[in-house]
Amino acid sequence: MSTYQCLQPTANTPPYHRTLAVLVGVWLILLACISLTPAHATDTSPQFQSAGSIEEAVQIFLKQRYGSAGSAISFQVNSLDPRLKLKYCDQPLQVYSGSQPNPRGGRVTVQVACEGASPWRIYVPAQIRHMVKVLSLARPLAAGDRVTAQDLMPLVVNANQQALAYLTDPSDAIGQVVSRPMQAGQILTQRDLNIAQIVHRGDHVTLISGTGGITVSAEGVAQADAGQGQRLMVKNSRSGQLIEGIVRDPHTVVVP
Repeated sequence: MSTYQCLQPTANTPPYHRTLAVLVGVWLILLACISLTPAHATDTSPQFQSAGSIEEAVQIFLKQRYGSAGSAISFQVNSLDPRLKLKYCDQPLQVYSGSQPNPRGGRVTVQVACEGASPWRIYVPAQIRHMVKVLSLARPLAAGDRVTAQDLMPLVVNANQQALAYLTDPSDAIGQVVSRPMQAGQILTQRDLNIAQIVHRGDHVTLISGTGGITVSAEGVAQADAGQGQRLMVKNSRSGQLIEGIVRDPHTVVVP
């Protein structure tokens, strides 16, 4: 027989005894309910650390570390193995990286650690993308074609995926010639261009030399092909002497 049944009032029980019995019965029922509640019901902490929280910690770390590179930087954190079971960390996650920031981005491995009651550490790979605007061709060009402003169009690419030195300034390409056949949409690099030859072997040019405001000029014959800014040997038409100068334009060679 339960304690509550023993305390149940009868017809002969005095009124105040009946009231006391009811109160004690209610108290015993509440006590029984509390004792049947699972001990972990009041613990709201998850059992395992979520993959999302780890990936978010890595994202925040990378943004802080590479944030000075500007809005062109983006990050992709590799998804964690769903079978991974790490104890929930009762402390803020600690994130480290031994590698130095690379302004062009690339691959990086980040360490995430829990230094709480159940310590653990894990290494998370990530990709850092540095998006840049480069020059590409708006139309196909044959080898030897000279590049004009109309031949160029901008293209946004991931810098760390470009093996060769890309061009970003149109002035570095306009006026030069492509060294090989190229298709529309291809990225221009310095290796794809040659300086346009504006003086050719046998051309008659003017040699100019001067210091202190005094300029001396002479006629000569180019001994090779050369582009603007390149060095060229010129044979003085009067003396026959070979003189080296720098091509200024198709008709002038300046002697330093």
